[in-house]
Amino acid sequence: METRRLLTLSLGERIRLACIELGPSFVKFAQLLSNRKDIVPEPILVELEKLQDRVPPFPAEEARQIVEEELHKPIEHLFLDFFDEPEAAASIAQVHRAILPTGLPVAVKIKRPGIDEQIRADVQIMHQISRLFGADPRISALLSPEDLVHEFEKQMARELDFREELLSLKRFKESFAEDPTVRIPDAYGQYTTPNVLVLEFIHGRKVSWVMRTDDPGYDKKLINHRTADFIMTQLFVHGFFHADPHPGNFLVLRGNIVCFIDFGMVYSLRPYEQEHLNYLMLGLARYDPTLVARSLLKISRSEGQVNREAFEAAVYDYIEANLDRPLEFVDLAAALVQLLQMIARFGIRLPPRLVYVAKVFGTLEAVGSGLDPDFQLLTYLEEFSARIWANQMGSRRTGNRVLVSSLNWSELALQAPEVIQNVGRLLRDRKITMEIPEAAGLRQTVDKVGFRLVFGLVLSAMLISSALVILSGVGPKYQGIPLLGIVGFAIGAVMGAGFLLAGIVKLFKWRGDL
Repeated sequence: METRRLLTLSLGERIRLACIELGPSFVKFAQLLSNRKDIVPEPILVELEKLQDRVPPFPAEEARQIVEEELHKPIEHLFLDFFDEPEAAASIAQVHRAILPTGLPVAVKIKRPGIDEQIRADVQIMHQISRLFGADPRISALLSPEDLVHEFEKQMARELDFREELLSLKRFKESFAEDPTVRIPDAYGQYTTPNVLVLEFIHGRKVSWVMRTDDPGYDKKLINHRTADFIMTQLFVHGFFHADPHPGNFLVLRGNIVCFIDFGMVYSLRPYEQEHLNYLMLGLARYDPTLVARSLLKISRSEGQVNREAFEAAVYDYIEANLDRPLEFVDLAAALVQLLQMIARFGIRLPPRLVYVAKVFGTLEAVGSGLDPDFQLLTYLEEFSARIWANQMGSRRTGNRVLVSSLNWSELALQAPEVIQNVGRLLRDRKITMEIPEAAGLRQTVDKVGFRLVFGLVLSAMLISSALVILSGVGPKYQGIPLLGIVGFAIGAVMGAGFLLAGIVKLFKWRGDL
């Protein structure tokens, strides 16, 4: 572009064009900022929003050639019709409409020619930049720029293979199959290769359009609540989430149904990450500084390296200053910055994956404020915390830990009688010489202690096993609760009550003997 023409453009336009010129990795970074109203001025934001799906397209002839080479057939044999005008063009691929031989309309996602080599070159540049930033202690104290680039590199490798996106889409579709408020498009595996992906064509409105419309057919508050449910369920229930939910990546259908259309950038939380993230959110929802501090230390693997009491005190001051006040006085963006500054001050380094979690929360806040100006993320989090808690208690990780604990206690309970018998046998056979008066009384005491120990272990094992049965949900059931679990708890209650009553009677007997 001529220098004279460039000077007539606004700052936002020049930034958008510069990102396009620098390459797809920088376009993705601009997309990340395109919904951050808290840190990006409105004129620049308008231009960056154009990068969500309006990157300059590549020629239709190249698109047709790629499809034919990948699927090994002339395009006329693959589709009844193929539209040359792209529906959308993004940094990695562009989308064309087509009609399958069955008559179904589809969206054909085609990777940009030469994008793999360009991404690899961009990543090498980012590695060099990350090493420069890593030398700055103000940045490296919070997270490792090099680790962040490595995480980005792994993610881009998955995003450049459309077969991975197909698997992610199927996983999302399975997870939300019973949710009528969410729509996930169908995918056609027989048309999918590393460079081509064919999906069901969904007719809907972009959420950015819905934000601006006054059409009464769209209930913005309901759409916002369903979007929040969709995103939070991904994070805190399934642990598998869409890491790029900008407004250009999802639609709103008639009936206020939410539909995501791009599953290239997705992440799985490791079990321990999801567990501690759940506890972190529960701590924030309950304004519990101890739970928040403990969760941050565990998820960052910083336990034993930080003064826990001082950190808990700092978390308490943070919650009191930023969250424990009327919601209209809470600036969530500023509060997040202060939280990161506090974490860095204590030398806690967060795992790179949490950057994408923070990105999702930023999107949720931005979309929420656009659809419903009265939306308050913290209030919603308080409402959603009950579901987080229920999922945490019923998670496979928690169940596995309870099962292992149950097996350990059960094994100990089974071994206890043998151990006590061996001790009794040794005493009876005089294989152990004990110069203790009233040895017979000692033997009776050992027998009583052994019986109580076994009784307690059996009771504990029964209660834990009953809890596992209830968590598993196996039948038969009474009012939705497994009957076997109810019976187990009832027997445990009777045994516990009897054990407690015997202890009280024994206590009064001892007092009478004094």
